[in-house]
Amino acid sequence: MEKKWIVKPQLSQECILSLSKKWNLSPIMTQLLYNRGIEENEIDGFLRPLLKDLYNPFLMKGMEKATQRILKAFSRKEKILIFGDYDVDGITSTSLLLLFLRDLGIPAYFYIPQREEEGYGLNKIAVEKIAKKGINLIITCDCGTSSLEEIEYAKSCGMDVIVTDHHRVKESVPSHLTVINPDQPGCAYPFKKLAGVGVAFKLVQALTQKLSSKEIDLQKYLDLVAIGTIADLSPLKDENRILVKWGLKRLNETSNLGLKALISVCGLSVKEIDEGRVAFIIAPRLNACGRLSLAKKGVRLLLSTSSSEAFKFAKDLDRENAQRRRIEEKMCTEAEKLLPEEKNPVIILSKEGWHPGIIGLVASYIKEKYFRPTIIFSRDGKMARGSARSIPEFSIFEALEKCKDLLLDFGGHKMAAGLSILSKNIETLRERLNELAKEVLFPEDLVPSYFIDAKIDLDKLTENFFEELELLPPYGPENPPPLFLSENLHLLSPPKMINKGCLRMFLGSKAGGRRFEAIGFGLGKRGREIANLKQLSAIFTPRINQWKGEKTYQLEIKDWRGGKDGGFGQED
Repeated sequence: MEKKWIVKPQLSQECILSLSKKWNLSPIMTQLLYNRGIEENEIDGFLRPLLKDLYNPFLMKGMEKATQRILKAFSRKEKILIFGDYDVDGITSTSLLLLFLRDLGIPAYFYIPQREEEGYGLNKIAVEKIAKKGINLIITCDCGTSSLEEIEYAKSCGMDVIVTDHHRVKESVPSHLTVINPDQPGCAYPFKKLAGVGVAFKLVQALTQKLSSKEIDLQKYLDLVAIGTIADLSPLKDENRILVKWGLKRLNETSNLGLKALISVCGLSVKEIDEGRVAFIIAPRLNACGRLSLAKKGVRLLLSTSSSEAFKFAKDLDRENAQRRRIEEKMCTEAEKLLPEEKNPVIILSKEGWHPGIIGLVASYIKEKYFRPTIIFSRDGKMARGSARSIPEFSIFEALEKCKDLLLDFGGHKMAAGLSILSKNIETLRERLNELAKEVLFPEDLVPSYFIDAKIDLDKLTENFFEELELLPPYGPENPPPLFLSENLHLLSPPKMINKGCLRMFLGSKAGGRRFEAIGFGLGKRGREIANLKQLSAIFTPRINQWKGEKTYQLEIKDWRGGKDGGFGQED
């Protein structure tokens, strides 16, 4: 689908020069920070995030109560169990708490539900199993806020429960429960968008302060915090940016045997891990076990105490990830065959026997390709489990809230949700959601867009420009890679196909001007098209490529159009 080109609102030349001088930044960096909504008092913390700027964990509602209960468990030598979710956020937060307890010399158990049989979060069957082990205290990770009935059941079985979670709270939490969740009503914590692993880290930070332990180095857990935060697509601003920036630094020198083994099995070096490699290489392998078999394999990997054990688990996860990809490709093909010729604003597809651990990936694929809110259901007789993905203009959580009379259960946020339903109600849900979508979505909302930070001449792309841009990563939600538009470009070499559909070429703007190697990932099929252009406009992200000690400055091409300008629009 062809995307719109939209240039973000630009500061006036007078304003940008004034701010550039005031902030001691280049005009282009000033525009980039403005585009990302960074206020003047936030600039230094954004460009140079420091661990000392992490917030006091005791600002979080429930933290004092939770730490007191855990310290009592320590002193009484009670049995503690960590209960986590089966995704990467849950696996990393569970592992983080277990590693912390191990470092304190405190034994602990863990439990992660099986996705297909138990579903998300606390459940009564799991609680019964846990009670039989004589557990005194359950600490949840990345789940539990919506499990009020199950928490009460655990209490009736003689166990206390502390919830650490980050999911949106549908209703007020009863005051007698111990819930640590920055997004709960009445919580004064300044940053509401921590991932589950971020909340778990804040608990560890608080406990370390209570224990006054100088032997615990909190930085050793930041590699897990970075992986879980990136995998959960949490906004990379504010405290998340600090945790991920320093977490990636830690990951590149990690002492965790499981992570070392996984990085090696992925064919990577421990010194070349950035947010992209976490998101597209490391996280999918940790996720694969939760989708296809048992997420506890991921925890066991991260808790490994020997290299041989770590490599065994890492190779197992790598095999499961390959299997996941095969299943996903098959299901995506089947889903496209079920698409009606005339597509509604909301796409809902269902099939008997689709793997429930893969439906979220299929929903993402269909949503990205057709740019419509999408729900994929796996039917199992009278019941169906669904995974939803949405577009920025349509909150799938709010829409499902208005259809909750049709649902057995649901949870999530604006852009993604999980749900269960009686199979007979799927068609009614389709009709209802499309009625809601037609009230708020316009045709132009269903066309994807590239949002361009600024127009720029290639001659402005100096070495200093590239080096200054290195202050912007890590990239992710709410801090995307910068995107620039250059016009009147010339192709200086024939495009060549390299590595699975990737195009390589050289672009320049005028005789004697700067020329750059340009790489277009996934654009190989358009090679003939660009080869025939005499002049073009292109949108791209500047990159520094380091290979075997050599540094080159590249343009990562996202799209192009023939002619002197790209026919772009202006964002209001």
